[in-house]
Amino acid sequence: MAEESAAAAESPPPFELTASGMTETANYYSHVALEGAIGFAPKLLAAGLVLWIGSWLAGRIHRFVFANVTKSDRIDTTLGNFFATVVRYAIMAAVVLLSVSILGVKVASIFVVLSAMTLAIGLALQGSMSNVAAGLLLIILRPYRIGDYVELSGEEGTVEDLNIFQTTLRTLDNVKIILTNNDVRGSTIRNFSSLGMRRVDIDFGIDYADDVEAAIGIVKDTAASHAQVLADPAEPWAKVSCLNDSSVDIQLRVWAKPEDYWDVRFDLLRNVKEAFDSGGISIPYPHAVEIEREA
Repeated sequence: MAEESAAAAESPPPFELTASGMTETANYYSHVALEGAIGFAPKLLAAGLVLWIGSWLAGRIHRFVFANVTKSDRIDTTLGNFFATVVRYAIMAAVVLLSVSILGVKVASIFVVLSAMTLAIGLALQGSMSNVAAGLLLIILRPYRIGDYVELSGEEGTVEDLNIFQTTLRTLDNVKIILTNNDVRGSTIRNFSSLGMRRVDIDFGIDYADDVEAAIGIVKDTAASHAQVLADPAEPWAKVSCLNDSSVDIQLRVWAKPEDYWDVRFDLLRNVKEAFDSGGISIPYPHAVEIEREA
């Protein structure tokens, strides 16, 4: 009899469309909800605590791994960043699964749902998956690395970030450019930093009446005196490159480190101009000639 009474007490009361009946039903379900919340609250609190600690730990481990792998000369910054990110997401995935299991959800059922979602998302986002594949190829093949100055899809800048989805560049005038890896893989990649040096080509025009050999000597001496011009693989080179309508063009070729390219170019333009002025070499400019015919 006691068991029957307990069972009757646990079962919901019959619903009656009266004030007392509705009150009794509301009290029953409120009591059930309160008991359920009291029983579920510790699990929810434990799951939230595990998730918070896991997120904090994943961030600390990510920074630790990134700092240590980038210290090694055998591992470049791109691979170090990728490896540290993979470690972080792996920890976060384990933490989420642990939190869900604390709430009483079976992990096996989660894997089934995730497999179905992955298949559906993969079919719906085929273009995005191609970006992921292109990103993995870029990370493995490494045509450029973080810190390199490159030209990608017609855009020039320093590589700020490379992940499996996109590449981020920072231009010389401090503009952030984000390129999808699929577009990068499908275009020409020009890496100005990978070989460790760049050649700087500058053209100077002199008057036809000036001494060409003297001008070439001034150009070469000025370039050789620049502190950031490299003597290896070649000394400064200068020769006549073109005979224009109003000038004799002399092309200067020097080598510099990639990070010194623009400083060397801008400095030599000014220094050679000043050396020409001191050496009596003139830089011509187009003249307009007016011809009148007699009637």
